[in-house]
Amino acid sequence: MVLLRYHKPGGETREWEQTLLADREDVIVSTFRFRLKKPFSPFDSRILIKDGYYGVLFDILDRWYNVVKIYDYKKNFVGYYSDIRTPPNRIKDGYEAVDLFLDFWVDLDGSYIILDLDEFQAFDLSKDLTKQAKQTARILKEMIENDCYPPKIVKSFDISADEIGD
Repeated sequence: MVLLRYHKPGGETREWEQTLLADREDVIVSTFRFRLKKPFSPFDSRILIKDGYYGVLFDILDRWYNVVKIYDYKKNFVGYYSDIRTPPNRIKDGYEAVDLFLDFWVDLDGSYIILDLDEFQAFDLSKDLTKQAKQTARILKEMIENDCYPPKIVKSFDISADEIGD
């Protein structure tokens, strides 16, 4: 197991444990099941994530974003989710980072949606964090549009159906 602690600017902290798949110098990979009160449908148009779906989280330790591979109930790969956050710091039994609000959903066809822009604009982050979050969003956008997303570290990590979860 690995402990994840995500801080939101303003004081809220979320903490949870996930099943550890790999803990390397450059990346921590873990798996989990989504526990949602309602399906994740950011624009009330199409459901992207349902309660009980699986996630394989790649927290790349020197990057300002993570990558989550999303799988449905039958472990069919359905898309990617990236959370813009500070690079993780290791803590006892895991790591922590600060969530910078902006998120990306990336479909299998390479189309994408930028999420939580309203939260990002409403919260008064420091100038440095605002600048870094915007720069990271530009980097992710360019990676997606140039077919370089997800990063090689995610593409090259082989995951069996058993490792995704039960």
